Amino acid sequence: MSKDNSFGKKLKKIRVARGLSQAKLAEMADVHEKHISKIETGRFHPNFETLNKILNALDIKLDTVGLNLENVSTNDNPFYLKSMQILSNADEQELEYYYSLLKTAQKGSDIFKNKTLK
Repeated sequence: MSKDNSFGKKLKKIRVARGLSQAKLAEMADVHEKHISKIETGRFHPNFETLNKILNALDIKLDTVGLNLENVSTNDNPFYLKSMQILSNADEQELEYYYSLLKTAQKGSDIFKNKTLK
């Protein structure tokens, strides 16, 4: 958990400015109400799927809530940075495609992890 909770604070500011309760935003985003509360207070950082649902429900982009992925610490890993830039600019159909690729890759990875060498 980061001490800097600018994302949660900006999310709350946007939600309140639109006259939405946490419960209503959670309903619109199809996430649990407690997720919204925990995100806004900095106790929870959403995974990409949850984040995407919230941003879509509010019809906003990542940079609107202070998530400028160009400034994310990457330990000088250009692949990670490029991946985040691609995802932050992708539309919903592209995100679903990338997500399906990642799930497939994860399944393949899990198969190798579970096999023991004889």
